[in-house]
Amino acid sequence: MSRFKDLAVVARNTASTYKGSFVDVAEIGRKWGADFVVEGSIRLAGSRIRATVQLVDAQTGAHVFAEKFDREVTDIFAVQDEIVECITGRLFFSLRDAAGAKRDKSPTTSVSAYTSWLKSHAAWRNGDEQLARQHMQEAIRIDPNYAPALAALALLYAYWRFSEPSLSTDAQRDQQAQQFARQAIAADKNNPYVLTSVAACFAMSAQIAEAMRYSEMAMTMSPRDVNVLLARGWIMSFAGRHREGLELAKRACKLEPLLPPAFVSSLGDCYYLARELDAALAAYRTLIDAPYFFKLNEACCLAQLGRVDEARRIGQGAPEGFDTTVHARICAEMCALDEDKAFVLEGYRLVGVPLNGLQQPSSSPT
Repeated sequence: MSRFKDLAVVARNTASTYKGSFVDVAEIGRKWGADFVVEGSIRLAGSRIRATVQLVDAQTGAHVFAEKFDREVTDIFAVQDEIVECITGRLFFSLRDAAGAKRDKSPTTSVSAYTSWLKSHAAWRNGDEQLARQHMQEAIRIDPNYAPALAALALLYAYWRFSEPSLSTDAQRDQQAQQFARQAIAADKNNPYVLTSVAACFAMSAQIAEAMRYSEMAMTMSPRDVNVLLARGWIMSFAGRHREGLELAKRACKLEPLLPPAFVSSLGDCYYLARELDAALAAYRTLIDAPYFFKLNEACCLAQLGRVDEARRIGQGAPEGFDTTVHARICAEMCALDEDKAFVLEGYRLVGVPLNGLQQPSSSPT
């Protein structure tokens, strides 16, 4: 857990003194100043090993997270690494959300940049983009050099171009997104969260070389972080490295069962670019009450599968002000390979999106 920069973790030797004894979580919290306690056990039964892990709020005693891991013991060290990877990947979101809820409940906690950052992430995970931007703007108002907030704003503004595409605002939002990204890197280029958010922003801005560079740096620093893994896989897919990207994305989604909608959509994108259309469609369709631009991804997938009538019904449901032509253009621009650009534009053409002279590069098999 100590790999998370924003977490202070009690030393292993200290924690091991509680092994095999009754644990009063509240007492541990008071003694060591811990907000949360991770506890668990390992049992060996024949050729199988079972590990249980719980994340407990030290103040209330409530279980924030609980999971079991059953594995074959063919190589104990490989099993250990696999369990650690699963636990750290899954705890990433649980810790962040639990910390946000804890601060909201405390009347003595003053408004801070970190609190606003947490609230922004909670809003985004609940599908409220506007509120997420507002909270993140508040974070940098409090601390103009707060790198995680600047990086998150870069990603939120880049994302805004896709969720509400408009010819009149696209260039400005793109410029703002990249500006926030460069400010974030200038403030802290040693934070995997910052690097990953900036990388995703640059990918959406069709700066794929920059995206690959910063996502690689994040992977070097934090190779088990589910956020880092998925973003790297998604970016690699748009860079034309379809198989590698898809495998990373699948690995990340296996670690975190409660991914926000944008992450599930990213997995669908990786399948789509790898031309695994049935799997892409299945991923897109797991989204509940998805915003229209996610449904447009589903429509393109349907169209490529030959289900054009279904695709066009979705295409005709664009909300007022949603410029499907702009959306098609910025999606195609993300692709590093001409054949991927052509493939993406062909999907939109089949859906019935007016391409208005958008150039479709001649495609070739991948």
